[in-house]
Amino acid sequence: MDDWKQLVAANLTILRKEHKLTQLQLAEQLHYSDKAVSKWERGESLPDLAVMKQLADFYGILIDDFLLPPEELASRRSVVIQPEASVQQAEVPADALAEQNDEPAAAPQKQGLSQKKKNRLIIVGMAALLVWLIATMIFVVLDAVLPELRYGPFLFLYAAPITAVVCLVFNSIWFDPRWNYAIISVLVWTVLLAIFLTFYQYHIWKLFLIGIPAQLIILLWSRLRPSNVQNPPAQEKKQ
Repeated sequence: MDDWKQLVAANLTILRKEHKLTQLQLAEQLHYSDKAVSKWERGESLPDLAVMKQLADFYGILIDDFLLPPEELASRRSVVIQPEASVQQAEVPADALAEQNDEPAAAPQKQGLSQKKKNRLIIVGMAALLVWLIATMIFVVLDAVLPELRYGPFLFLYAAPITAVVCLVFNSIWFDPRWNYAIISVLVWTVLLAIFLTFYQYHIWKLFLIGIPAQLIILLWSRLRPSNVQNPPAQEKKQ
């Protein structure tokens, strides 16, 4: 039993490092703690069947592939791995394997943004500029048709919160969700500013008082953390 546990542990370590993930990053993907991931990769315990299925889907393999020798798993995935290094990886003692886990697996990511991430940033920038393009087009048309209209420039005031909404949507899909709190803060204050300037003649400066409790709610919201990351399921503790 220990042999195939070490095979699973070695394959989990190799697959994680191939995907340039740290133990903490993988744990966040699975909603587990990094300590649980470390135990799996040291062979001290194994993830349950549901997590194994989730890991297999994430890495694009079958659950049975975790039981293959690392070099055979690499050949199936068309990834070149030196057999000697893979076998040694499976036979490394638990303490030595734990030290290897501390190596900066995400070092290549620090060399610059991947092309995929660059493309996504460009798309977000284009979407944000599209909002301002539409606002400018409407302003030009209104100024030509209704030159006496006083509120035409206010279109640009409302383009700011709409831009924040666009950034919020794309950030939720593609980027770090923690930035959502900052974007929501910008959204709240730009909406209040737009309303205040629109009705400036009524001197509704007290409108900004609404932003104070709203900002405090956003700050408290940002402090919420998933409980299952800090406290792994009971089944994992038993293992």
